[in-house]
Amino acid sequence: MVIPTATAKDPPASPSPTASLLSSVPWQDLPVIPTQISARTREIYAKGLEMGQNPHVFARIGDCASAAPDFLVGFDGPYNLGTYTALQPAIDYFHGSFGRASVAAKGGMNSAGLLTTLWTDKPCQSNEDLLDCEYRLNRPSFAFIAIGTNEAYYLHNQPGEFEYNLRTILDDTIAKGIVPILATKADNVEGDESVNATIAQLAQEYQVPLWNFWRAAQPLPEHGLILPEHLSTVSYLNFTDFSLPDSLEYGMQVRNLTALEMLDFLRQNLAEK
Repeated sequence: MVIPTATAKDPPASPSPTASLLSSVPWQDLPVIPTQISARTREIYAKGLEMGQNPHVFARIGDCASAAPDFLVGFDGPYNLGTYTALQPAIDYFHGSFGRASVAAKGGMNSAGLLTTLWTDKPCQSNEDLLDCEYRLNRPSFAFIAIGTNEAYYLHNQPGEFEYNLRTILDDTIAKGIVPILATKADNVEGDESVNATIAQLAQEYQVPLWNFWRAAQPLPEHGLILPEHLSTVSYLNFTDFSLPDSLEYGMQVRNLTALEMLDFLRQNLAEK
């Protein structure tokens, strides 16, 4: 089910495109994991520590690909890193955050749904949208923001709304001292790759980390997808076992591995500095 479009704020009357390229590198060629952290990201992180955000906690914001049990949850339970044992310090550092429930990661979620109170329930307060509720409950220093697939179903009728909503989400996240980790998606349901282009553009404009999952998925069979928008998986019982034969030929396993690599990058270059 796709959550219908509804925002707490009126979308812009006309699109507000990020028209000028902020990088000479096409978004498709940007690395899966960044090579450096911007001064702006360091400022956001430091501000968050002053505000009481927990450096060992991250939030998951997104649709079914970001929800439990598929995304990252297994690193607080059964997992096997296979040949990627160098990532164990990231699991140790963020222990307890992987399995923590997220009220802002649900099947069918889109950017509009995150910004309303229509789908909030306990333990959220009556006046909280899902984004603010998740941040209040868990006090994260980092937030994976992985939305876009469900935007494609209305994007061409309302071309400015996704960027407007994503800017609102970024502004709210940064104001709370939480480092946003923007993620590209493996699919191209919208047909023109405009969602990923917007995500990458805003990551560069806001100088926050981009997890270019799209690039990681390209070499996989069917680009890591089953059907137009769902990620393939080698196992529906364990999404964090990289010792399974051919496990890293499937979208969900590669998504978990590269997300863990992003967390390890942040741990090494920011959280433990």
